[in-house]
Amino acid sequence: MPTEPRHPRFHAGLKALLLATAITGMTGTAHAQTATDETAATPAETEQGGDIVVTALKRSTSIQNTPLAITAVTGQTLGTMGITDSTSLARVSPGLVVRESGFSGSRLTIRNIRAAGEATVGLYYDETPVIGSAGVNADAGGTTPTIRLFDVERVEVLRGPQGTLYGSSSMAGTVRMIFNKPDLETISATVAGQMSDVAHGGIGFQNQAMVNVPLIDGKLAIRAVGFYQDAPGYIDNITLGQKDINGQVSKGGRLMLRAEPIEGLTIDALAVIQNQRGSLNDYYLAAGAYKTTYEAREPLSDKTRLYSGTINWDLGPVTLTAIGSHAYRDFNYSYDFSSFFRTFGALYPVGSPNYIAFNSQAPSVANSPQITKTDSAEARISSSGHGPLQWTAGFYYSNRDGDFQSNIVRVNPGNGEILPITASTLLGQRVITDQLKQTAGFGEATYEITDRLSVTGGIRYFHYSRRVTGAVTVPDPIVGFVAGPATDQSSSENGWLYKANASYKLADRVMVYATASSGQRPGGVNQTVGLPASLQTYSSDHLWNYELGLKSMFFDRMLTFNADIFQIDWQNMQTSGTLPGTNFAFIANAGKARVRGAEVEATLVPLTGLQLQASGSYIDAHLLENQANQTLVAPGLKGDPIPYVPKATVQGSVQYSWALSPNLKGLLRSDVYYSGSSWTEFRHTSAFQRELPAYATIGLRAGISDADDDWSVALFANNLTNSAAIVAKLSANAFGGLDKVRAISITPRTIGIDLMKHF
Repeated sequence: MPTEPRHPRFHAGLKALLLATAITGMTGTAHAQTATDETAATPAETEQGGDIVVTALKRSTSIQNTPLAITAVTGQTLGTMGITDSTSLARVSPGLVVRESGFSGSRLTIRNIRAAGEATVGLYYDETPVIGSAGVNADAGGTTPTIRLFDVERVEVLRGPQGTLYGSSSMAGTVRMIFNKPDLETISATVAGQMSDVAHGGIGFQNQAMVNVPLIDGKLAIRAVGFYQDAPGYIDNITLGQKDINGQVSKGGRLMLRAEPIEGLTIDALAVIQNQRGSLNDYYLAAGAYKTTYEAREPLSDKTRLYSGTINWDLGPVTLTAIGSHAYRDFNYSYDFSSFFRTFGALYPVGSPNYIAFNSQAPSVANSPQITKTDSAEARISSSGHGPLQWTAGFYYSNRDGDFQSNIVRVNPGNGEILPITASTLLGQRVITDQLKQTAGFGEATYEITDRLSVTGGIRYFHYSRRVTGAVTVPDPIVGFVAGPATDQSSSENGWLYKANASYKLADRVMVYATASSGQRPGGVNQTVGLPASLQTYSSDHLWNYELGLKSMFFDRMLTFNADIFQIDWQNMQTSGTLPGTNFAFIANAGKARVRGAEVEATLVPLTGLQLQASGSYIDAHLLENQANQTLVAPGLKGDPIPYVPKATVQGSVQYSWALSPNLKGLLRSDVYYSGSSWTEFRHTSAFQRELPAYATIGLRAGISDADDDWSVALFANNLTNSAAIVAKLSANAFGGLDKVRAISITPRTIGIDLMKHF
């Protein structure tokens, strides 16, 4: 049905903004204070070149003394950059690429290690791994859920394999989102409101709030966070006469409880709820930017639940940490499948049986309901932090169960709405279960040979097992759902991961380091109907990373300069392909690749209040051999670049803050992000090959706040030049042939106002 008029949304957004404005004018009962972990540096220290303390090594270390390629960004900096969720984190670190996938969710890539299958980058919500849904294509790495970033302490981006401490799916790196914890002593609250206008779309708004309440002074506290966002659409369906069809509404929150019953013992409990509903962001490229001719709506819904408990117990010489979590995700999306039937039906004479068979199934959608449940546990023991030897050892376990469907469902030809699933509207169906169990034991130790020289060694033993069952419950031979017996396939594997590191301090604030580390991710079982036995399972792929790095600070911390160069050798690559005449992808092991690159980060504070930042990466990733094995010849040939990853990325910012009066401060900030061009296929001669051009975006922000940052008001503009840069082009037989290219663009220019108040 057509979208509702824009004026109700405008009035709703205006009311929300006026409410936030009224709140900012109130006086609070407690001093504005954002709870932070005791190891974190203050924003002021960071601005003046201070050394943020991180826990990337699962113990507290200053970032400039941590001998690995790592970027850490405080929650305050994320706010001034306008980063509100995990999809925008590419702007904070070199070598990190975050791309929206075609069927919702995102794929994180570090150092251009990108492929279908399990994630190549580990994403952590505090201590808990966030795992995507494997879905009908076993591509969990492409369905990473969006995580809301509000009331954040910091985000850490660890580049390069983190296998020994973080395990599988951290083969290229790890992103850690660390949220503020309950403050045991101070009542505090924060409210924030935003109203924005999106070019080609309409008015959007969001509201966020946090409240922290000690229940027993110094012993027990609770912290609650809530958010609601209404993001306007900007894509028009010119076939159905519907505007702004890709609008999305997100809401949710988290509840945290912290207890310190005795000195040295901290117990944290966490519950997270996130709900998202709306439509996919893709459109037909041939129709023009932000326009589509789909015959069907493309709704999505994503419900995520995460529950975890963490115990940290300081036992004197050692610290014991135990984490347990349960995650539940109900993920459902649909995309228009009508063009497949229309295109291939047109190959036959009008009125012929084949013509009728194809066209009788249009209009329709490919619908994929996915329910994923994941239980994980980790226990580790670490040294106290005193003495020349520091070490960590632990055990990890996870069990992910998925129940998926792949459906072909009729839609209402008048308005494109999906019809309720019945015997007459369900044209085809296959059902899949997918279980992945992982266990690991790990250890890492650092020894300070002298005050300047340290060496580190790490090791991890891993074992995984995977079982997949599948059955066609409603046959539809046209799309490949062929009737046959149910399948039940299993695979398993074990092995070792290693890390060796040496660091040397050339001066008090200048350190060099060298690292050799390995990474892997699990293999699995393909769910595609009709695959030969030789392609039904695939094994893990693995890599070695060799790295030289520099950490340095000069001119009394006025200049911070970090850089690294690396080479990655990637073996037994998992690659995605299709069999001739089929529509559904499978994964196989074929080929190897080499990745060479350099990353640079620099921060200059030439005078009080002025901060200049620049970072970037240049990464060349290409195949070293043809993608072929005994049973498969894939399209990639020796020398082909890895698809969907740019060689160059650049991030830059200028920020100036100054006193407007004894009680007021002003702030001006500009951010620039550049991504080089890339390709969608290995072979440039492939019929489905498409180029993704290079693009750049500019963001501006101007605001005022009181001297203590208790409140702030800011105007902002994202994608100032209104670039329609395309970040994905999807072309396949399942979409109707070569001319049916689906595109995803960055969000058009967005102008708005932010309001925030601490109590």
